Amino acid sequence: MGPELNYSLIEKTCLALIFSAKKLRHYMQAYTVHLIAHANPIKYMLSKQVLSRRLAIWGLLLTEYEIIYILQKTIKGQALGDFLADHPIPTTWEISDDFPDEEIFYVDIFPSWMMFFDGSARYDGTSACVVFVSPQRQILPYSFVLSERCFNNVVEYQALIIGLQMAIEMKITSLEICEDSKLVINQLLALYEVKSDDLVLYFHYATQLMKKFE
Repeated sequence: MGPELNYSLIEKTCLALIFSAKKLRHYMQAYTVHLIAHANPIKYMLSKQVLSRRLAIWGLLLTEYEIIYILQKTIKGQALGDFLADHPIPTTWEISDDFPDEEIFYVDIFPSWMMFFDGSARYDGTSACVVFVSPQRQILPYSFVLSERCFNNVVEYQALIIGLQMAIEMKITSLEICEDSKLVINQLLALYEVKSDDLVLYFHYATQLMKKFE
């Protein structure tokens, strides 16, 4: 079992934020990042009376980014108000029920969600991280501690499957998958053959889940 298993909920949020910053460094340096969470991990790291070495390193890594914390429970209530504020109705607006007889067909093209995943196996346990980036560039990081010890490639597939299952539960239909592991990605693209017996079942299950997305 890894040491992350003993982390508090806020420390796990900090870990997920650090993982996101490493994976999305070029995005986060170019923009102001709005961190939506139940608790502020940055304030937690900087306000500890006795700062551990781990928290000190995490806090230092985040100093290069402009991160604004937003309390998660306020987002849904503000969404409609923000939209109306950004799209005021003109005073000269007139409601018209005069529609042309011609049928009009159009297609709205929405950008895809992006999913980054990573898994690591160490002597003391395995862990997985999944980061979603919404079409509006909101970053949703998650981290998990896996109870089963296994090789790195197996952990990579486990992280991928966890992410795909989460995306399905989130009702995401269009998903772009990104990962550093060339082996897993190239196997999914049928560029590499899956030779390891340990990976065959994971590969087939992952490909079945991927069929649920555009």
